[in-house]
Amino acid sequence: MYNIIKKIISFFTVEPIRKILAVILGFGLWIFVAIDNTYNYEREICVCYTNLPDKYIITDSLAKLKVIFKGKGKNLFGIWASPPKAFCNLAEVVQGKNLISVRDLIIPVTDVTIDYKVKFINVEIDEKTSKYFKAIVPVKGSPKPGYAIASIEVYDTVIATGAKKFLQNLNEIYTESLDVKNQALTFERNISVKQISEPIIISPENIRIKVVIDSSSQKVFTDLRINVLKNAKQTVRIKNSTIDTLVVVGARSRLDKLHKEEINARVEVTDLVPGEYLLPVDVLLPDFCNVVNVKPQRVQIVVY
Repeated sequence: MYNIIKKIISFFTVEPIRKILAVILGFGLWIFVAIDNTYNYEREICVCYTNLPDKYIITDSLAKLKVIFKGKGKNLFGIWASPPKAFCNLAEVVQGKNLISVRDLIIPVTDVTIDYKVKFINVEIDEKTSKYFKAIVPVKGSPKPGYAIASIEVYDTVIATGAKKFLQNLNEIYTESLDVKNQALTFERNISVKQISEPIIISPENIRIKVVIDSSSQKVFTDLRINVLKNAKQTVRIKNSTIDTLVVVGARSRLDKLHKEEINARVEVTDLVPGEYLLPVDVLLPDFCNVVNVKPQRVQIVVY
């Protein structure tokens, strides 16, 4: 064991420069031989889509493609060090599904051959369109006691741009929640618009709003008609068709302009089988107005 250690120490201490040069030369000769041999090198490369007409948008596509490069080591080393991308020309696509041969892809490499794991890639295309929204501002917290929100004025219009099949089902866009805790004065603020998970671009990302705060008040309404929501096959008899008293709370300026016609008192029986029921009255009010009390709270209804 001692002799082995002695030989190792001797290797690094006796003429070390010459021996280090010999090691470097040997490694260089190995590299020289290796880079001149032919190898297979398999890896995933990114797919880039180009020349898509402005009227279209991609809704589904392949992000990465597995390929096998075959060539000399010196050429494959460059691919390993700086992986190329596959470029897919979409100038001739149509709306819907497009099967594109991998042979039509352009991969900027030289002196290597390329084998593909698949024969085609699928690219789904839809018409690009835009839709305009007035963003809805969710509110959390409550103003200072004795005060209420009279209105929230949204200054900016939000534009959503994306695939037609996604936008046609999009009916509302929301902002981040607005905290009005202990507010007693009207204020303005920039607020972020919530982004949508679908591939839809929202612009602008921030909008300007004005929150009008006013002193709170109550208002009493009497003899409000109750609407009965029923289906075409039902016959309904209601014992009391009006609300005797409804007490509403809200900002004073808001309640001064609130009329009976803006209040919807209703009872829904569409899913009920024939019979006699004692049902709660649902009162729908404009934004930032709330029910304090309603009499009667329930009404007797017979469904035939």
